[in-house]
Amino acid sequence: MITVLLLFGLQALFSKKPASPKAQAKKSVPAAPAVPVSKPVEPADPFAPEKMVATGDRIIFGTSRPKFEPNRGVQVGRGQCPACHVLIEEQRPNRFPRLIGVVPRAAERVKEESYQKSVKKFAEAGEPETGIKPHARTAGEYIIESIYCPSCYVIPGFVSIGETPEGVSPMPVINRPEVGLTDYEMASIVAYLQATDAGGDLSKVTAKQDWENYFGKKLTYSESHEEKPATVAPQELARIGLTQETPEQIIQKMGCYLCHKIPTIAIAQTGTIGPVLALKTTAPKRLASPEYQRAVKEGKVRAKTPKEYVVESILNPSAFIAPGFDDAMPQDFKTKLTLGAAEHLAEFLVTLDEQAAGDRSQKGTAPSPAPTGKPAKFRE
Repeated sequence: MITVLLLFGLQALFSKKPASPKAQAKKSVPAAPAVPVSKPVEPADPFAPEKMVATGDRIIFGTSRPKFEPNRGVQVGRGQCPACHVLIEEQRPNRFPRLIGVVPRAAERVKEESYQKSVKKFAEAGEPETGIKPHARTAGEYIIESIYCPSCYVIPGFVSIGETPEGVSPMPVINRPEVGLTDYEMASIVAYLQATDAGGDLSKVTAKQDWENYFGKKLTYSESHEEKPATVAPQELARIGLTQETPEQIIQKMGCYLCHKIPTIAIAQTGTIGPVLALKTTAPKRLASPEYQRAVKEGKVRAKTPKEYVVESILNPSAFIAPGFDDAMPQDFKTKLTLGAAEHLAEFLVTLDEQAAGDRSQKGTAPSPAPTGKPAKFRE
């Protein structure tokens, strides 16, 4: 019986019709592998010019391919530079200097008599805020000096904003905790500016040498935060204002303190680009103003309460510009804040009044605009 079954099985096996050539081909051809997406490969050496330029690119813009979008402006990275400076031609001018073409201008600045006066002025004690003694000799050293010590030299004719004392730059010191860039990241910003002004010629990138010549020591990479994994939140959440965060956390994460004074917020006491945010007093005044009511009739705005006005101002800042101020606020907060975070921040800001601010700009007058309609000027 077993023999019969074996013979039957073998007969069935050998009598089975062979598969057609088309079927065989279909069965034997493996699926084509997915085509890998090519990405630029950065060199392993952190001090290679292309690596430093790429790092600077991400620190400035938060992306490796910055672009201007009409409804959002340009991306703003950890360094916050595009919030105040023009780095892409399509950006609107604001009260801080353009950083396009800064390298050739810097080469001339170090030769100016007024710069040499600053060198002598701070030669003994150093600049009061940073303690740095200005001594740049090259364009690269000058740019290094300017981002470490914005008030080491304020160019004659460049005026202050609001109540910032004459000769003092309102630019924050961006290696301080408020922004917290490392030495490597600071030098990488300079590398990006050098490469951009040189049309991409990496042989013109001397940021590492400029940094080492200026400070008289070796630039190290180990201090960089860029490669460190996030310890509190994933990278994408670290750039977004979240509903569960406190107003102060949102203000710090979004960089509001760079442009605004905000009563009761310790890090937000020097910003003078935008209005003081004492919105318990000013928001009702803005809503009732002829300028805002005109914008309502034109269909540009529609807020009816102070809180709605503040949320609108955050998420759509160009819809209504407070008289006396420029349209310089970043346009991308609608993608960087959850709606809950925007409302949470607005609820906090409408509790702050002008008495807490103690600032004349909240009593119906804005900081003095630059003379003759030209942008106010600071150090380049």
